[in-house]
Amino acid sequence: MNAYSLILSLLFCISFHEVLFSEKNKRETELLTPITSIGNIEPGKQNFNLLVLGGGYSPSGNEVSLESNVKYLHRMQQEIGLGKFKLKTLFADGMEKTRDIQYRDPNFTVPESNLILAEIFGSTRGIFNQYRNNFVNADGPSSVKELDGWIKEVNSTAESAYNLIYFTGHGGKGEKKSPLNTSTYLWNNQKVKVSDFTHKLDSLPLSHSIILVMVQCYSGGFANYIFREGDSKKGLHPQIRAGFFATVHDRVAAGCTPDIREENYQEYSTHFWEALCGESRIGKKITKPDFNGDGYTSLSEAHAYVIINANTIDLPIKTSDLFLRRFSSFEPPKEANQLVSLIDQKREIESESDSNLSDRKVPQQDWIFRTDPISEILILASPESKATIKALAKRLSFQDESLFEKAENKIEELKKRREELAKSKKKKDEQKKNLKNKIKSRLLKEWPELANTQHPIADRLKQPAKPSRLLTVANQNNEWKDLKMRKEEILKIESQRFKLEKIQVLAMRLKYEIENVILKIALPKINSPDIIERFSRIEKLERTILRQAKG
Repeated sequence: MNAYSLILSLLFCISFHEVLFSEKNKRETELLTPITSIGNIEPGKQNFNLLVLGGGYSPSGNEVSLESNVKYLHRMQQEIGLGKFKLKTLFADGMEKTRDIQYRDPNFTVPESNLILAEIFGSTRGIFNQYRNNFVNADGPSSVKELDGWIKEVNSTAESAYNLIYFTGHGGKGEKKSPLNTSTYLWNNQKVKVSDFTHKLDSLPLSHSIILVMVQCYSGGFANYIFREGDSKKGLHPQIRAGFFATVHDRVAAGCTPDIREENYQEYSTHFWEALCGESRIGKKITKPDFNGDGYTSLSEAHAYVIINANTIDLPIKTSDLFLRRFSSFEPPKEANQLVSLIDQKREIESESDSNLSDRKVPQQDWIFRTDPISEILILASPESKATIKALAKRLSFQDESLFEKAENKIEELKKRREELAKSKKKKDEQKKNLKNKIKSRLLKEWPELANTQHPIADRLKQPAKPSRLLTVANQNNEWKDLKMRKEEILKIESQRFKLEKIQVLAMRLKYEIENVILKIALPKINSPDIIERFSRIEKLERTILRQAKG
């Protein structure tokens, strides 16, 4: 075969592959319509519409930490670089004069008689909690109606804008058939799924960009709002959207607590906002992250700061992470290898004489794998990823080149240790259950009326003159004392499991970040220019800088 014929053959093969490739990505690429270059605005010059949405689904789920999250952002709005923009806050029951905040004062005590009756006949859950009205000074309740109203307000704005939505509240799992379609809970147990939320945001002008910061359990499901109807199978939405999420779609998140001591608050937005404003929620000065050395702190750098510093069970993700897992690959597809080889051949043939063709070998595609030496991977990593990987490796005391394997081994090691502790806890739970049943039988024998804890006799047993008799009967053979001891032992085991899980999560974060780098390297090798461009636009939005000066 002469050179001309070979070139024609190669061109036919390339064209045929491109047809197949186009069909494969048709659903995604057909939605990638031209959009205004909103990601190129000078730092600190963007126009923002701001919404804070959150609180619990009811007073029993509206922990004081959620209120504190909102107040912290209000307090630091100026420092973050958003002071000149109106911030609308929709929180819990709004301005109703009802006790909607749950809190726990360490100085609040519960009588022993109440604890006995609650433990034996009911539940001690929430027995140490108190309630008050919220201090947020919200613009309205956290409700679907108010959310729709805000979207309508924004929609009336003609000029291009960034829409920043911060949700701090509770989230729910997706259903078995649609696990990625997770939920947020608004006041009065109103449930908003990813698909519902995405549909609501669809009414905003395409000239607007949207940035989410969501810290609820299973929040990672909302990263799918970059897709039409929140479903990756239905193609990318034409609007540029980005977001930062406390954890992946199938894990709970840290942070919700009735504890009134802010120094104990450890959750995603605590670290995210402090990275941007340079001050923690308790007034401690923070060195703002600047991993690329440009003098600014971007949103993606704040996200990386959380991953590095948060001592929680969270596995934070951002929209570009999800994008990579949808469109990229850890292994080189056979078709992609063939295509690259054909293109390389064509280029070489066109630049060489016929006499050299017979000696030309087909070049192989370079591919970076997760198990490659970390020094080689880091060369191709972004500044944020490089800083994250190095910092997590240091926290885990990993020093050699095989970081991915070390992370995987650490995850498995800690998983087994946590399973062993779970077995120990199960034994303690059984002991506690047996003690509870013995005490219950004895109390019912003494006071049959306690079969209904609302019987007046129960109130009499709680009176100052009576508790001693209740305690005497409950503590026969030291069984009430032993039950309390079992509870303390169970709490200690849970605390140990929790500490191990936080170390395990560090290894999971490291593994995840290495995967991000690998997938990002692979993305342009196996995708169309439209997909690559869209990824670039999402990343650019994630790297939004809210103010010009770092300090």
